[in-house]
Parts: sequence; C-alpha cells; structure tokens
Amino acid sequence: MSKYICTQDLYLDNYDADGFLIENSYTRIPKDSIWQEDKETIKFIGGKDSIHLDRVWKTKKAKTYQWIEIDKSTLLAYFKPLAEKVGAKWKNL
Repeated sequence: MSKYICTQDLYLDNYDADGFLIENSYTRIPKDSIWQEDKETIKFIGGKDSIHLDRVWKTKKAKTYQWIEIDKSTLLAYFKPLAEKVGAKWKNL
C-alpha cells in the first residue's frame, strides 16, 4: 500500500454518519502527518474516484484512528509519496 506525508496543513469538510456535509465544521490534517492509502475500503463520501487514506497514531492515553477521502488533485497538492529504506537503497512506497 502507498504511504504519503502531508506537506502542509489541510482543512477538510466534516460529514455526518449519513454522508451529509456538516456546515462550518472542519478537520485539520497536520503537516508531516503520515497516511496510508487503503484501496479496499468502500468509499463513503467521494465515490469511486476518491482516495481513502488512513492514519493511526498513539497518544499517552490511547491509540487514535483517522480516515479521510480526498480527490486526486488534493492528494497531489497536499501530499507526497513517502520513501522507505530497503537495504542500502531508498524505495518509494
């Protein structure tokens, strides 16, 4: 699965459990946060053309899970592929 790093703060609209937009409600996606693409999850908000990204991180109290759906133009504008070191070489994930 592809991994990405957010290159600048991003604010996304929030939606309720039925998929309706919540007016004046936003989620901040922090710069330098790491996300993993999930191609198997059914798209909830954006339909088949959206990209589903997951993020899991630990705090002192708990493990937190977050997911977002964005279009390709948002992915290209706010995220870059993350590379990982494999042996002596760097490989894009």
